[in-house]
Amino acid sequence: MSAFALLAILSGCDQPFAPKPAQAVPYPVSLLLPQKIVIHPFTSTKTFDDGTKGVEAHIELRDAYDDPTKAFGDFRFQLYMFKPQSPDPKGRLVASWTEDLQDPKKNAVHWSNVSRTYIFKLECADALPPGKQYVMVAWFSSPYTERLFNQRVFTAGQ
Repeated sequence: MSAFALLAILSGCDQPFAPKPAQAVPYPVSLLLPQKIVIHPFTSTKTFDDGTKGVEAHIELRDAYDDPTKAFGDFRFQLYMFKPQSPDPKGRLVASWTEDLQDPKKNAVHWSNVSRTYIFKLECADALPPGKQYVMVAWFSSPYTERLFNQRVFTAGQ
């Protein structure tokens, strides 16, 4: 193997799965971008208007001033059974969803001016019995910010 090829491999050239750095956003505009993701306490199980059941997730993004903010990016959700008395409360995976909010029209559909959160109606194939506890995990990825993560334990039907 040539020294040039070895140098290219060792330097990490052409790594398709390596995380991409966030695109530079000028200061002070960068202060208005999300710094934190919060799974809001309004998140709960629900029967939707069409009769399907699932989780209505209320997601709040907070900027550098700790104010709610909007953002363009991808949301990923996973719902787990709750595992009590464990350092990691996530048990069996129940469902997962991905929502792309890069498009301004789709982004606006999910935004609630009242709660200042994004609302996602996440349908579940399995029933979520009232009184059972679950762990909701959420990630937010954007070309303009670092990846953000949060998880919350909640009780179905409350």
